[in-house]
Amino acid sequence: MRKPLSFALFVISLLSAVGARAQSPNYNVGPVWRVTYFHIKSAQGDAFWNDVRQHSKPVLEEQKKQGLISDYKFYTNPVLNNPGDWDVAVAILYPNWAAIDQLAAKAFTIAEKHYGSREAMNDAARKREDIREVVASHLAREVMLK
Repeated sequence: MRKPLSFALFVISLLSAVGARAQSPNYNVGPVWRVTYFHIKSAQGDAFWNDVRQHSKPVLEEQKKQGLISDYKFYTNPVLNNPGDWDVAVAILYPNWAAIDQLAAKAFTIAEKHYGSREAMNDAARKREDIREVVASHLAREVMLK
């Protein structure tokens, strides 16, 4: 009887230690942002924004409507530090880390429905490579100071 009780207390103490480590005295954790930075290729600005309006925005709106994402935003970079610097950033807000893990299959279904077929979706992705290149993509956890 003592061994199972001791083992149970040991496991409980380990689990509570993990929870205590995840908390911070400085902030509360919030949602997660995925920010992708794009460099628009020369003379492709109109093509980029047309693609955003025609494809990215409707797909993101449907993801938001279905609760897969909380929000999204577009940013422009007014000051380029070097020739390959980013021009546009797209930030997508997820409620938490788990939402990102569950996104792939559902988001794919939404995108495929928007494009009509997997082949059309792949063709659009190939065309995007002529318009822009990904500079970087980062995940960041939003925090609220205590």
